[in-house]
Amino acid sequence: MIDIEAFDEFGYILWYYAPVAYDAFLKNNLSSTKSKIGSKPVFYFSDNHLEENKHFDPPILAKILTEEHNTACYNIQGPKFVNDNWSPPPFKEFYKNDEYTYTKPILTINNKNTKEWMTHPHNYFNSEILEKIIKSFEKDYQIVYIRPPDNPDKFKLQRDNGQTTVDIGDKEVLKKYPSVIDIETLLSQTDKNYNEVQFMILSNSEHHITPAGDAVIPSYFGGDVFIYNCPNCMSKDRGVWKTGSWLEKLSGSKVYGYNDYEKLLNDSKNMWLHPSRR
Repeated sequence: MIDIEAFDEFGYILWYYAPVAYDAFLKNNLSSTKSKIGSKPVFYFSDNHLEENKHFDPPILAKILTEEHNTACYNIQGPKFVNDNWSPPPFKEFYKNDEYTYTKPILTINNKNTKEWMTHPHNYFNSEILEKIIKSFEKDYQIVYIRPPDNPDKFKLQRDNGQTTVDIGDKEVLKKYPSVIDIETLLSQTDKNYNEVQFMILSNSEHHITPAGDAVIPSYFGGDVFIYNCPNCMSKDRGVWKTGSWLEKLSGSKVYGYNDYEKLLNDSKNMWLHPSRR
């Protein structure tokens, strides 16, 4: 029997530990799972799951995979571990629901406001491009904005060690567009935690826009995933965020990667809007 402990960065938990645990579950070989606060939605299939407020830093995964962690995980083809004893949980199937449905199809925008490499956020949507995205799609889609709340503990969301947030002006943009649903509004109306609500929203959508890093999450939920990866930062050449990367193995989603805001917006409009709306 296998015991899984997953206290690394959330992205690593999703692309390594969750599939390893689910594979063990499918083989009736999973004994227990342990992970961060708010992680039960990730390990929903585990009958013996414990949440603890701790974080392994540097990631234990790096020790497990050694050099492979630093190379293959970030390559477009993916690491070797996806070939054996690795079965991504069917989050979309499990979290599909009738609670978060609307008259228009859902378009999700994931975003983040945490510093990267000890400086301002790089992989994120600034207020200018965020407003352009909203203006482009609000008539045809129900946009749901997903960004970790400023008070994460309230909604059982554990931040990774050392994460510092900054004001990116997104909330001011949302005030101008009342048709856009902020996940914080949905959280205020339920006793579900952040990840559960996020997964339920993503499950009901086929249209996802997300920055690199956070892109692991919507890639679990099928449909089209448009990823923005900053053009001048440490992650700019990582193949995992590029078109057709191994993230598609998580759910069969179609991944499209960009280093340019306007190119991402124009291509998503061409795919998702009627010609008269472009």
